[in-house]
Amino acid sequence: MMLRTVALLALFRLVPTLLAQDSPALAPRVAEVLHRASNGHSPEPEDITPMATIAQPATPDLEAAIPLLLKALENSDTTVRTYALTVLAGLQVADSGPEAPGTLPGTPPVSAYKVDTARLLTPAVSKITPHLTEESVANRTLTATILGGFTPAPPPAIFPPLCAFLKRDDAVTSIGLAVVSDLLQLGPISAETAATVARFLRRSDQTPDSRADLADLIATKPNQSQSLNKSLLGYLDSDDPSLRARLILSLPQLDLAADVFADTKARIAQLADNSGENLQVVNAAKSVAPCWAATRMLSGCPAY
Repeated sequence: MMLRTVALLALFRLVPTLLAQDSPALAPRVAEVLHRASNGHSPEPEDITPMATIAQPATPDLEAAIPLLLKALENSDTTVRTYALTVLAGLQVADSGPEAPGTLPGTPPVSAYKVDTARLLTPAVSKITPHLTEESVANRTLTATILGGFTPAPPPAIFPPLCAFLKRDDAVTSIGLAVVSDLLQLGPISAETAATVARFLRRSDQTPDSRADLADLIATKPNQSQSLNKSLLGYLDSDDPSLRARLILSLPQLDLAADVFADTKARIAQLADNSGENLQVVNAAKSVAPCWAATRMLSGCPAY
């Protein structure tokens, strides 16, 4: 503890010099925030916002910054924690490489940590995941963003808190949607993850809008599960025509088992010819029925 204190004090003394540089290192910037916080000064929005798009720090700088960021995550000041979480989220970079298999054309690139950054942050996962249930919605959102950045090789410790969140009474929110996105993004979907998300889909407190958002999200993710997608088809029985129409338009993007695909395709054809059905549902079925020839149609159906 004494050595850590001495090291932190030494870093504080370097702050004025390092911050005077054109591109200050990350560690002294975090140290400065901690120093001000210890004197009762919370970070201002102008301190936090730029950290969402920070330049990638050199490895030694990041190694020095991580213990300081973890210290900031323990701070009782919500805005200090927001600052640290913003930095951690800002370390992600958009994948500029080839689109992942199964990604729809035009889908925004996934933001994730570089391999070396993920390696350095992995031991800190247990310190990050508790902030998924903070009172601050902003901090919950940032935490979900951070956890999703460990793709494509996430540490196993990420999954239990994400799955546990979907069981919370307050999970049906934008945070719950972000957590589902994380679970689908982090790699191949396990049977346990598929079952957890399927239960979340069926929650009675899901609204038509939240269900539609889930349908859109699942359909556009490269990682899919036939069992989860079969559960999603339950929304075709909704009494909300807008939800049914949105799901119908998403069907060609879903990976479905052969028998499920055949049965659902026949059902959509029937809906397209049902003059007594809701017009919004009929129009969606008419758009999809002629072109839906296979599962996971990445070329678009209908094509726009």
